[in-house]
Amino acid sequence: MNKLFSDAIKMGFAANQVMGLRLMKIAMGGAGGRRESKLMVDEKIKAATDASIEAAMSVATGQPHLAADRALSVYSKRVNRNLKRLSKS
Repeated sequence: MNKLFSDAIKMGFAANQVMGLRLMKIAMGGAGGRRESKLMVDEKIKAATDASIEAAMSVATGQPHLAADRALSVYSKRVNRNLKRLSKS
């Protein structure tokens, strides 16, 4: 449980950075801002779907204790990928 907690805290800090970078990009407007807004919504839907599937698969395979960790892993990978991408801009 401690690892899950620390992973969630790390992801939370990274997500906060992503939100700030995204808001700056969106605030600049133009095609880039519109593209980022659409990407943000699309990614959130896909991440929620994928995380739900991972959690359900954990339960279905008799490993319900891994559901939260696997769902968090989906979100963490997406957040870190976005942080890397947005930091380059």
